[in-house]
Amino acid sequence: MAALTPNQLDMIRAIASNDMPRARKAAQAALAEDESKKNFWDVGELKRMLDPSMNPQLTDVPHEIKGLIEVERPAESFIVERYYLSPREKEAFDHIVTMQSVCGKLAQMRVSYPNSTLLYGPSGTGKTTFGRYVACKLDLPFYYMNFARVMDSYLGGTQRNVAKVFDYARSAPCVLMLDEIDAISTRRRNAGNVDGELNRVTITIMQELDKCNGRMVLIGATNRRDVLDEAILRRFSLHHEVTPPQSAEEAALVMRAFLDDLSHPSFKVEYDEDFVTNFCEENPGKPQSWLVNKAIEEIARKIAKETREELQQKDRIR
Repeated sequence: MAALTPNQLDMIRAIASNDMPRARKAAQAALAEDESKKNFWDVGELKRMLDPSMNPQLTDVPHEIKGLIEVERPAESFIVERYYLSPREKEAFDHIVTMQSVCGKLAQMRVSYPNSTLLYGPSGTGKTTFGRYVACKLDLPFYYMNFARVMDSYLGGTQRNVAKVFDYARSAPCVLMLDEIDAISTRRRNAGNVDGELNRVTITIMQELDKCNGRMVLIGATNRRDVLDEAILRRFSLHHEVTPPQSAEEAALVMRAFLDDLSHPSFKVEYDEDFVTNFCEENPGKPQSWLVNKAIEEIARKIAKETREELQQKDRIR
């Protein structure tokens, strides 16, 4: 019987140590060693499953917060070349990077100051994607917590669960994104049943935000900044509005950034730049996610058409 390879041993050792990122890398290396025809299809499928760009949430988290947050390593999974960073978002990104240095220097003076940004704007404009971009560029893990989901699933124990997530996020440098924060931290009203629960959760969030240190980047996201509690708003040093592309030219840049990076060994994406320009002029005010989804739909239709033609050609040959 053949001996285990160094990559296989490293994978087993990582699993035994519950170090899933290291186990994934070792598994990928072990698959790369197998060039046999016998395992060709299995190796290809496993490589796809282990590809962080296709399955980013492969990082294990403690049992007590599973289901509360999603954990990703964007440095492995986020494709920067496909993301259009507008001049407006670049200003926000530069501010966050600067504050990382500022927070570090303040920490040397024994002053705790969080690097906190509140993103607000319509749904689909790319607030979460911007958070993943920040984590990718800073080479930090990305912890994503959706308050609407947590509130729906854990009403009654929301305060404890929020505290657990913050405790975990504060344990090491990271980007912690609090999405749909308006689902919980609305303006406090008179106590009573649901309102009383929301008031208590809002106070818990404020207490947890006050404990945040400069090692973590805190990003809140909301579609309704107008309903957020004033005390919550004060705890974010930067408020940044994320908007759809401001012109047809900028919308075209969003689509081209995505299309220009696409490549496949057996399929090359070709497109008419004038068509993209005209398409964006005919669909003004659409957010980034809508534009990218339309590009994907067109590519999928093209692949489907070529696949049908290939199958028909094979049938004729038979």
